[in-house]
Amino acid sequence: MPVKRYAGDRFVGPTGDPTGFPLDVADGAVLYTSGDLATDQASYIKVTGAWQQVVQTGVVLQTMTGDFLDKYSNQDVYGIKTFHNDVFIRDLTVTGTQTALNTVDSTIKDNIIIINSGESGAGITFGSGGFVIDRGSEEDAFFLFDETLSGDLEYTGGFNFNFIPHVTGDRLVKASETGVFQTQINVVHETGFTATTGVSALEMTGVSSIYDIDGVNSGEADILHKQQIQCYIGGVLQAPYQYSLSNTLGGTGTPTITFAENLFSGVRTNFVYSSTDRVL
Repeated sequence: MPVKRYAGDRFVGPTGDPTGFPLDVADGAVLYTSGDLATDQASYIKVTGAWQQVVQTGVVLQTMTGDFLDKYSNQDVYGIKTFHNDVFIRDLTVTGTQTALNTVDSTIKDNIIIINSGESGAGITFGSGGFVIDRGSEEDAFFLFDETLSGDLEYTGGFNFNFIPHVTGDRLVKASETGVFQTQINVVHETGFTATTGVSALEMTGVSSIYDIDGVNSGEADILHKQQIQCYIGGVLQAPYQYSLSNTLGGTGTPTITFAENLFSGVRTNFVYSSTDRVL
């Protein structure tokens, strides 16, 4: 009568060519060989219809009906592999077109992150590179370096934000912006341009009185008042003796800065000071 064989059957036999081992056994069977020499003592496992030797360098059986994973030799592995516990990898190189991380938080110890690595052209071939933040149903926020940006200083390429940047201490103001800008620590930027030639007095709109400027106190010397303001004309910081600070402009009581000499039209003006009250 025929002998029924099962996965996991164990055999013991002499050393020899695996082709001479029993073939009518199921995958998963184990065969041990013996002999006088240590090399004669070996173990084999039946995998996908063939006997595979379990060598001393280490062969790990993936499944009872699958292939071996060799711990020490180069090997290609195919199919989707799911790891349910921690996986530790010393060095990892990922190739392809996309890497997806489905984690809540990612911690990166590197102090420098290189984006667009391997660029061989002059600039970013795709035109821009940076970070995009998914905001769900709201417009995504991005921080990009855009090769197509240019400006009056004859530069090519610049950083592009699609939302107003806010820096603790000072709000970043565009060169084309005019108005009053204030941060959470009450630093006020009043920025604009002179409208007509020959003007010497400039109205301040960020405060209703010069005494709303931090450090400006009634009864103190005018020079102490002026030292509480940084006054830029055409991008040049003005010395306090070049202007006066008062609460009158044409008798209206509006805070004003008056220069000893008239200014040209279209000159950039920028007053920076700390306010005792928020105005925005």
